[in-house]
Amino acid sequence: MPDEFAADLHDEPALSPRVALLSIVGFWLFYCAIVTLRSAVIGKAGQLDILVRHLELMVFSMGLTYLLYLVLRSVASSSLRRGMIVAGLLAAPAALAFSAADWVVFEVLKSPWTVPADSADNASSGTEQPQPAGRMMVQVGGTNADDANIEVIKMIADSAVNSYFFFVGWAALYLALRYAAEVGALERKNAAFRAAAQAAELRALRYQVNPHFLFNTLNSLSSLVMADRRPPAERMIINLSSFFRASLVGDPTEDVRLEEEIRLQRLYLEIEQVRFPDRLRLAIDLPHDLRDALVPGLILQPLIENAVKYGVSRSRRPVTISIRASDRQGMLLLSVQDDGEPGMAGKETVGGTGLGLRNVANRIAARFGSDGYCRVRPLDPGGFLVDLAMPLTFDER
Repeated sequence: MPDEFAADLHDEPALSPRVALLSIVGFWLFYCAIVTLRSAVIGKAGQLDILVRHLELMVFSMGLTYLLYLVLRSVASSSLRRGMIVAGLLAAPAALAFSAADWVVFEVLKSPWTVPADSADNASSGTEQPQPAGRMMVQVGGTNADDANIEVIKMIADSAVNSYFFFVGWAALYLALRYAAEVGALERKNAAFRAAAQAAELRALRYQVNPHFLFNTLNSLSSLVMADRRPPAERMIINLSSFFRASLVGDPTEDVRLEEEIRLQRLYLEIEQVRFPDRLRLAIDLPHDLRDALVPGLILQPLIENAVKYGVSRSRRPVTISIRASDRQGMLLLSVQDDGEPGMAGKETVGGTGLGLRNVANRIAARFGSDGYCRVRPLDPGGFLVDLAMPLTFDER
C-alpha cells in the first residue's frame, strides 16, 4: 500500500471541527427561537428587549458549549464511554454558569424602560415606581438581605437543574455525530483495505499464470534444442519474448481490451504451434462491436493452455481450439472449446492439479463477485468447454 495512501487513512479526522461548531450554533439558535416564541405566545411586554437579552444569553451559551466541546474532543477520542461520563460531569458546572448568566441578564441588568406588568398597574395607581437599572432588591417578601441572597441561589440552582439537560443534550448530539463520523471513517478504511487486499489477490492470481506457462514453454523449447531443431526453437524464443513483453507491460489488476487479450492468445498459440504444427488449429469468433470490451488481463490464457495440454497434445488428429465472444443482456460471454479425443475431457480435474481452472474461477470471483461466473463441462463425444461471464463494459478511450 502506498505510504501516502496509508497516511490519508490514519490522518482522517473523526469529526470535522466545522461540523461541531455548526452543531453548537444550530443547537442554541433553536433554543433562542423556542424561548423567544414562548415569550411572545404568553404575551410578555417588551418583546424586542427580551429578544436582545436572549441573543446575549445565546452568545454566552455558545462560548460555554465551545469550552465543553474542547474538553470532549480530547477525551472522547480515547473512549466513547469516558466521553459520556465526562459530558455528564461537565454539564453540571456549565448549567450553573448558564443559569447564573440568565439571572444576571434578566434580573440584574434590567432595562430602565422595561416595567413588569404588575408594576405598571401599581404605577398607574400611584402606589409604586419603577426601579432604576442595576438596582437589586434587598427585601424579598419581607426577608433580610441574607435571605434574599439565599433565595437567589435557590432560584439559580433550580434553573440549573433544567439547564443541565440542555448541555447533556448537546453533548449527546456531539458524541452521536462523532460516533457516526468514526463509523463512517472506519467503513471507508475497511473498504480501502478490502480494495487493496483484492488488488493484491488479483496480482497473486495473475502471477500464478506466468510460471505455469513458462515451465511448459521452456520444456518444449528444451525438447526442440535437444532434437537440433534450431529454426523452430528460434521462432519459439522470439514469440516467447513478444508474449512476455506484451503481457507484462500493464498492471495485472487492470482490464484490457478483448481484442488485445485475443492477440496475446494468438502469440501463445504460435508458440505451441511449433510443437504441434499439424494438430493445432484455431477458430476465433469475435464480433466487431465487442472488440473494445474490457476483460481481466490474460484471463483466457490458462484455458487455452489447458486445451493444448489436454486436447491437442494427447490427440492423434487435428484439434480445433475455438474462442467465442457474445453479448447477452449486458453480460459478456466468453467460451473456450476444444474437440479433443473422446475420453480426454475433464482430465485436468481428474489427473491434473486443476490450477488453471481454479485460477480463472478465483480471478472471476475476486474481480466480479456474484456478477460473474466460470462454468466447465465436458463435451460429447470429446472435448471440453469453459464458459466465462462478466459485466459488459467498454474501453472509452
